[in-house]
Amino acid sequence: MASTKPNIKSVRLDSLSLWLGDDGNIHLTTDDADVKDVGFHTYISNNPGSKRYHPSAFNQLARILRKFGKDVPGWEDPKAEA
Repeated sequence: MASTKPNIKSVRLDSLSLWLGDDGNIHLTTDDADVKDVGFHTYISNNPGSKRYHPSAFNQLARILRKFGKDVPGWEDPKAEA
């Protein structure tokens, strides 16, 4: 169930799913019934040629996936190299 409070700018969704697709992009979606009609599904790319290229967001989401034991083939954490 989506929720918000008066005088704040954010909306909290009950669930957000993220996964690395076969296309190499990290996909984000929700099955929150309150926003199902919006059809939220987007992706973040680590490919400089993509209109959805966002290396910082990709790295943050990839770290979350790895934290929970999900594979992100071909991705090396820049923070791990520092």
